[in-house]
Amino acid sequence: MSDASERRAQLKALQQKGAAWQAANAPLPPSTAPEVIFATPLISKNRAFDWDVICANLAATVRSLRNQTSDQWRMLICGQDQPKGITFDAHVQFLPYAVPDTETDKNALNFDKWLKIKQMTAHLSTSESGDGYLFQLDADDIVHPDLVAHITADNNGQGYYITHGYMMDLGSLQMAYLGARSLRRPFAKSFNRECGSCVAARFDFRHGPAFAEPLNARGRHKDMHENLAAYGFILQPVPFAAALYVVNHGENIRQRRGKKDAKISYLRRNRLNAAAARDVAQALQLNDHFPAKPPI
Repeated sequence: MSDASERRAQLKALQQKGAAWQAANAPLPPSTAPEVIFATPLISKNRAFDWDVICANLAATVRSLRNQTSDQWRMLICGQDQPKGITFDAHVQFLPYAVPDTETDKNALNFDKWLKIKQMTAHLSTSESGDGYLFQLDADDIVHPDLVAHITADNNGQGYYITHGYMMDLGSLQMAYLGARSLRRPFAKSFNRECGSCVAARFDFRHGPAFAEPLNARGRHKDMHENLAAYGFILQPVPFAAALYVVNHGENIRQRRGKKDAKISYLRRNRLNAAAARDVAQALQLNDHFPAKPPI
């Protein structure tokens, strides 16, 4: 069976499950006080090449949330080791993951990301009693300061995905466009095709934990919009460049898998000029997030 045929079969099965779920779970209108919860799986200290780099990247991600223009957000970080340099409070919380993570030849190119995401979903389904949007955020990406404000003000009761954003090589500080193709950008790819930090999925635990099922069915970031549509949730694009995909910092999983060259090639083909890169750095407040190596 080809990959395309296998995907069609998976989607058909998911649509059947989604139809049954929808029949048993009539949606409520969104509340007037939705919250965006950012769920971040963190690689273990044992698996990291450089734990200091992991913690520094995460600190930049956390700063991008603390700089949000709306305070209707929380962040849940799940991992074996509590990261250093992070202030944990009502907004940023740590969920311990008890299973040890030891690297072997067999698992060297993977880590327990999906198990941690599942644990965070289970935790939220039993501890939350409100509604909002669950955003799966990698521990090295940056979100626009207006992202939470847009989601909570628009509050469509369906969910959102990011199509337009940027990629940054932390080694060279070069930036590239991620978004729709055009005559000017014939080789461009949309943000949600390249970066996993791209979807805010609807959740509503006001009537119990049933929303854990569609959340657990989200799957890979390239498939999330189709998988959530199978459960009746039609994601809407965020109407501005809402995030930055950070690569080449030494701890990207894709880099471990030998895919760094493809990212560098994309950067070369879609590179922003210096003036545009300065505008992006200012809009995303990158000098706040990377004070040791300011982009501008």
